[in-house]
Amino acid sequence: MRAYAENQLVEQPAIDRAVLESRGWVSFTLPSPTQSDWREQLLTLVSGLGTPAATRSGGGLCDTLQPMEAEAAKPQSLSKVHAVGEFPLHIDTAHWLTPCRYVMLACVSPGSASRPTLLLDARLLPLNEHQSSLLHSTPLRVTNGRNSFFSSILSKARPFVRFDPGCMTATTTDGPKALAVLARHNWPDYIETVHWKTGTVLVMDNWRMLHGRGHADCPDSDRILLRISIL
Repeated sequence: MRAYAENQLVEQPAIDRAVLESRGWVSFTLPSPTQSDWREQLLTLVSGLGTPAATRSGGGLCDTLQPMEAEAAKPQSLSKVHAVGEFPLHIDTAHWLTPCRYVMLACVSPGSASRPTLLLDARLLPLNEHQSSLLHSTPLRVTNGRNSFFSSILSKARPFVRFDPGCMTATTTDGPKALAVLARHNWPDYIETVHWKTGTVLVMDNWRMLHGRGHADCPDSDRILLRISIL
């Protein structure tokens, strides 16, 4: 498991596109923010990648993410299922027909538990024939209200992985097997760990990088990340 501590992150005022394209993610630091001032700066940064979009209908362009109990969480969210625990690996906006291209996360506060974010590059996985068949051929129901649809996790007809156990459910006996292929415990040598400090910014290629919330040894409702989805 490869860890990327703060002193390994590149100090830079802009997104390194070459690193993002080659590695699938890039991380750097910005001056310690206040939420109100920093949101505008982050939106300016991502403008070179694409168009920011609201992750949820009626929402803003910059979401605030904090661990919360299930009863306070929004319906169909990972927090509703996992509350303050770990989040499984997933991409963001898997419930969209075409998921957002990039995701930016920025740390306002790492929280009392210093909980990390885990990354997995789906393109690097040495899938065997059976695993590849499950991911390409198994239909799963993608829940999105009246716009729900069926999809496999991988397809030769599209360039992105679609994976989120929070909104994708099994419809056949192979469904649970397909969802289990990308579980983090199956790929310990391919997991990368990002440790947050105030000012850390992470930009991910959402079409290939799965991410998940790590373990916390104590309550950390003071962990605050900002998120921007980019088309």
